[in-house]
Order: sequence, then C-alpha cells, then structure tokens
Amino acid sequence: MDKKEILAKNKRKSRNSLDEREQRVYNASFGLGAVAVGILCLVFSVFKAFHREMFYEYVTIITTYLSTTFLYQYKNLKRPGYLIAGIGTGIAAVLSAILFFWVYAV
Repeated sequence: MDKKEILAKNKRKSRNSLDEREQRVYNASFGLGAVAVGILCLVFSVFKAFHREMFYEYVTIITTYLSTTFLYQYKNLKRPGYLIAGIGTGIAAVLSAILFFWVYAV
C-alpha cells in the first residue's frame, strides 16, 4: 500500500467513526439517561409504596441495569469488586422479578 491509499483509507474510516470527544459525549449521555431512569423508578416506587402497592417491577429494572453495568465493567477492567457487585445486583434482579410474577399471579 502506498501513502495515498493509506491516507484515503484512514479518511474513509474517520468519517464513519466518532472522535474522542464525540465518544465521551455519547457515553455520558447513556449515564445521564440511566440516572433519569433511576430517578423515575424511585419516584414511581415511592408513590406505589405510599399507596400500599407492590413495586417489584421498578426494583427489577434498576437492579438489572446495575448488574449489567457492573458485569460489563468487570469484563473490561477485571476488578473483583465489579464482579461481586454484578453478581449481587443480578441476584436481586432475579429475586425481584420472581416476586413480581408471584405477587401478580395470585
């Protein structure tokens, strides 16, 4: 490959991919979206609790999100704390889902 081919290939690649700043904004937007979802689930859970209703579905949503986040962080960073948190929140997600279906099936 000569110099012109390499430059042309790099230019095509850079048009289709995000630069470092765009990647940070993209990643931060998911974090902010997760915070918004977490706040909404908390608000709805508190509302249902005050009305003496079960709110397992919101717990399931949050714990599933946290579990997948922690397990992904463990996969890429190999820190054992993330694995422990991922397993713990994963168990909480499964249990809250079981409780949700158990309560509403009766």
